[in-house]
Amino acid sequence: MRTRFALAALAFATPAPTVAQSAPAAVHAGVTYDTRHHRVTVVIGPYDVAPTGSSMEMPGMDMSMDDMGAMAQTFVWPEQGWFYGFHTELIDAGDQPMPRWLMHHFTLLNFDRRTLFDPYVERLASARYNGEDVVAPKTIGAPLAAGTRLGLYMMWFNDKPDTVRGVFVRLTLYYMPRNMQPAPISALPVVMDVALIPGQPEMYDVPPGQHERSRIFRFPISGHLVGAGGHLHEQGAYVRLEDSVSGKVLIDLRPVLNARGEMTGLTRKILAMNGPGLRILANHPYRLVAAYNNTSRDTLHEAMGEMMGIFAPDEFSQWPAVDYADRAFLTDLATYGIHAIPDSLTAAAQAMRAKAGRNR
Repeated sequence: MRTRFALAALAFATPAPTVAQSAPAAVHAGVTYDTRHHRVTVVIGPYDVAPTGSSMEMPGMDMSMDDMGAMAQTFVWPEQGWFYGFHTELIDAGDQPMPRWLMHHFTLLNFDRRTLFDPYVERLASARYNGEDVVAPKTIGAPLAAGTRLGLYMMWFNDKPDTVRGVFVRLTLYYMPRNMQPAPISALPVVMDVALIPGQPEMYDVPPGQHERSRIFRFPISGHLVGAGGHLHEQGAYVRLEDSVSGKVLIDLRPVLNARGEMTGLTRKILAMNGPGLRILANHPYRLVAAYNNTSRDTLHEAMGEMMGIFAPDEFSQWPAVDYADRAFLTDLATYGIHAIPDSLTAAAQAMRAKAGRNR
């Protein structure tokens, strides 16, 4: 199972908007739209999460539903605007908190847009069990049109000996409306991975000692990187972006450690604090480097090296279009258990676009 940890169209972390808490009540699965407060809430469950062993990369499969480890929910976006963050909760049927570590990761897919470098489905947002909610400043956002077709992929993890029953996930998505003033910068996620091959695991082995892996990327369009985050596993040393012509290091992300010396993530970079951000030239070669310092005597398995950026193109219309017949696109969809976008989702998208048009 290929897991993917794109950090959304966002690499900044600010406190999530406060979600009002009412008295405990029964939780029901489904999708709700709050266009007054500009929120979309997706609730999935209940799930019974069976023991999965101690490896974080073992696929935690639910014992009560068929779609665990695949697509948990598909839905459509309500109105034109800019997505800018999310808040994730694990709860029980009485709306009481449950352990977040039960969630190995989620990924929010946008079936109507592809990634920049490869013809794969866009990963609009993602977080893993030890990740944090991500909310960008309202000066930047990922544009979404009414009726955009989305899918929520879930995978679970339970290293305890007993099944945990009755688990719900509540994912709240925040957006700015089309009449937002001043209008935010339109930017989208770009994910650079040193080992990504469609349909194959992104993980790789790291022998004892220092180890680097790199890959060259060429942006097909010019623009600015306005923020960046990254992903490494334990004993990761850094992930950085270089100008492969000059050798200049453009972005350098290092591990963030807790009091026990355990990696909790990587540093993030806000690149547009005093200007438009890091200038990116179309077709110029940039090198992504992921480094590990394996201090053990054993080979590390399932290493990863990624950088996730927020990219604001000079001309948004130049973003590559989705080719739904492209074999690479279909292969990528299949890794999420999707072999064809459901007709019911397309019909719902058409109805939502019609509704949005009437409400203008």
